[in-house]
Amino acid sequence: MSAVCTGHAQNGGAKHQFQVYSFIVYAGYTENGTIVKASHQELQQYLRAYGFQDLNLIYEQKMLDYPGGDKKNGVPNPERIQALAQTARVYPNTPVSLDLEGWDRWDTIKTPSRMIEVINAFKKTNKVSKIGLYATVPPNTYAYSENISRFDKVNKAYSAVAASVDYFSPSLYNYDTDTVNWNKAAIYNINACKKYNFPGKPILPYITPEVNHKGVKRMLTYDEMMGHLQMLYSLGAKGVLLWTSSGMRDEQGQKIYVDINTGWAKAVKDFIANH
Repeated sequence: MSAVCTGHAQNGGAKHQFQVYSFIVYAGYTENGTIVKASHQELQQYLRAYGFQDLNLIYEQKMLDYPGGDKKNGVPNPERIQALAQTARVYPNTPVSLDLEGWDRWDTIKTPSRMIEVINAFKKTNKVSKIGLYATVPPNTYAYSENISRFDKVNKAYSAVAASVDYFSPSLYNYDTDTVNWNKAAIYNINACKKYNFPGKPILPYITPEVNHKGVKRMLTYDEMMGHLQMLYSLGAKGVLLWTSSGMRDEQGQKIYVDINTGWAKAVKDFIANH
């Protein structure tokens, strides 16, 4: 299900498509005030009715071997990668996001080469799914800082990786409660994507409803989530990849249940409905 925005973006005033792809692994949802426990698949099915689309997120341990148990030096396993690619072919409209965080991202020679090796192995079997990498092109800036431009050189070193993916997905998680700095990080990362000069490749940033500020965790409010979505739309993003952690707990230490009629989830629902 795709949503076409009827509003006007700041990047030229033209309306454009905007999709919300989600990987939500909470304990379930609430319906008419009742908690409904649900598996990941059941929760995704429930959310599809509100326009949330599926995301095929593949973590690196499913794709790599670790000789000697070295988690920072994983070796691509072509057979397993191709098996995952074969499975993904059944859902050609679901974007595939490969999470390959274990390698040293500052090694701008070996790490990009390894990433391209994984992408090529996947595409050897599956030429229909759209493939992206979590927080790689551009690499994760971990929020905004005054010296964020130090990442410019690293971004450029990943140009060959940018040429290999089908879409860009920078990470824009919530490392503090400063909306101004979040917006600055969004502007930097979206512009970094555009500098790769592949205008035909959509930008689908990773976002999350979770806030983790100095060890204190909470969920985004309605206004905060709506603000994030509006900012990304105005910058020209074609959608978002909405990620959650199964380990997230509320302020009382309880598991999270999605309430589509309040807070961050309602903001996402409303944004989809109105765009």
